[in-house]
Parts: sequence; C-alpha cells; structure tokens
Amino acid sequence: MTEDSQAPLAVIAIRQVEKSTGASRNAFEQAIALKALGYRVAILAERGRRELAEAAGAELVRLKRWPFKGPFRRFWFNRRVQAWCRRHRPAMLVSHGDVETPDVVYMHNCVHLASQRIHGRDLPPGHEVAAIHDHVLKGGKFRRLAVNSRMMANDFRDRYGIDESRIEISYPGYDPEIFNLERATAGRPVRRRELGIDDDTRLIGLITSGNFTKRNVAGFVEMAAGLEQRLPGRCRFLVVGKDDFSPYRRQAEQAGIAERFIWRTTVSDVETLYGALDIFVLPAHIEEFGRVSLEAMACGTPVLLSSTTGAAELLEADHADLILESRDTKAWVDRLERMLEEPGLDSLGT
Repeated sequence: MTEDSQAPLAVIAIRQVEKSTGASRNAFEQAIALKALGYRVAILAERGRRELAEAAGAELVRLKRWPFKGPFRRFWFNRRVQAWCRRHRPAMLVSHGDVETPDVVYMHNCVHLASQRIHGRDLPPGHEVAAIHDHVLKGGKFRRLAVNSRMMANDFRDRYGIDESRIEISYPGYDPEIFNLERATAGRPVRRRELGIDDDTRLIGLITSGNFTKRNVAGFVEMAAGLEQRLPGRCRFLVVGKDDFSPYRRQAEQAGIAERFIWRTTVSDVETLYGALDIFVLPAHIEEFGRVSLEAMACGTPVLLSSTTGAAELLEADHADLILESRDTKAWVDRLERMLEEPGLDSLGT
C-alpha cells in the first residue's frame, strides 16, 4: 500500500465490487469512511475494478476464485480471507456476509425471507447463499451486525436469535451530486424524446439493477394492463434492469399492451431516466432497502413503493398512502390513477 504503513489496516471482504450494484457502492462508501477515520483500507474481492477501489482510497486485493458453483465457493472465499488476514493482521475486518469476523458483518439481503415472500416456500437444503449466511450469523463471532432496514433487523433477530443490542440499522444513502432535481430536469427533454414520449403522455417506470422476479415486474405489467383499461392511450411504461425481458414481453403481448412498454438495460446516467418519469414504482415482493427509491425521490420523481421495500420505512410516518401491498394489483391501479388525475403530480416528488 502507498499510505502510511503506521496507520491501522481495515479490510472490507466482499466477493465482487462493481459500481453498478448497491452492494459495491456500500463497500466503496465504507472505504471512504474508514479512510477518513485514519485507516489504510484494503478491499478483498474475487472480482472488481482496481480504479474504482483506488478512487475510494482503498487497495483492491483479488483473491483466487473457486471456479465451480455451489456452497463451497462461498466457504472458499471465507477461507482465503481468513488466511490473508492471518498474514496481514488487520485492526478491523468488515464482512459483507460471506466471511466470519470478530468485528462488523454488513448484510445486504435476507435470502430465507426472500424465498418465503417471493415463492411462498423455504429454501432447499444446501442453498449456496443461505449456507454461508447461516454459518456466519449462527456462529455469532461478530461484535456488530449492520442491516439496511428494520425489516432485515426483525428477520435476523427472530431467525437467528441475535440480540437487538448487537444489530444496527444503517439506511443507505445516495450521491446528491448525481441524483438531484437540477440534473434530472435538465436531462428530461432529451431522454423523453429518445424514449419516444410526447408531452401529453405520462411515463411510469420501474428501474432496478435486475432480478425481475424479486422486483415484481410481472405485477407491474398487470398494473399497466389495468391502468390502460381505465386511461387508454395516456400512459407508457418503462422497465430498466439487467434480466431476461422475454417472459414479461410475452405477458404484455398477451395483455394487448406490448406497444405501451419500453424495455431498457441499465445505463450510467440513470438520473436522466428518473427525470424522464412522471411516477416511479417499486412493487417488489421484497427489497431489503432499494436505493433506487431514494435516487428517484432525490430527482423529484413521485414514488409508489411496496410495503416489503425497506425504503418504505422512511415514508410510513408521513406518506403511508404511497405504500401498498406488492400483490394488491387493484390498489396499485387505483392509486396510480388518482396520482395521474391529481393536478399537483409534478410537485409530489419534491
């Protein structure tokens, strides 16, 4: 490392660090915070971009990846991290769920709860992610467990018997230099022209990193069909993310609304997509937090969230009317229709 060798070393262990994911952004934000506290920071990962780690003030250390799928590759990563730490003796080890640590475990997801809410059943024995999460959380070696919503805190408390005093809720943030009303507004005309949206059409969008089953894109298509019946020709619908669009395209075709949909993969200037929208929706069956919700709001875009989205916890006190059950399609259609008919729609997001 190039920093002062006398400074204490902090290690962040996360299998992949790519800026396009919320987990990666969390890791980089942690690196910046640890650096500000006077630590030298190393990010231990199997995959990642060195320049992004260095921009956060950290050194990226790539560990050899086990080439085959299955629970063992997660445990292999844990072993490689432990071996590296025995050699370098860090003052702090921050785990992102796949590594045992005496310090802090930062969890991004509740895989057991997700299976129950999405599929209505428990995970099969030997599930790759569940196996390592169970090992780390049942082992209880950590001093502090950090989660990104009260929903997560309650699940881990009840599922693993972790005392509440050891759990800390840390809501993710957003970058105000990127996600703000000025940038979103400036990019709106160009982006809407690119998408083929005229001034009289309302654009409703679901923007996510991927996993369309979890984020309930099927439910979004159902909502679109219901809204099209009530307000024919007045709305278009945008889905953005990295996943297989084909089953949802077929669903839209079967519902007779294929021409009302726009499908896009993720883009770097996503703030212009938030700005292009009239309403952002996230009807996820489970979303442990959902930074996209904060980003959309920061861009001045009105939002509707499912009650199983962690970010909804920030709205429930003052804006409970913007929180709905993920599977109650009629309630979503009713609320969207009311929002579109309200004269103050353009100011709701601010």
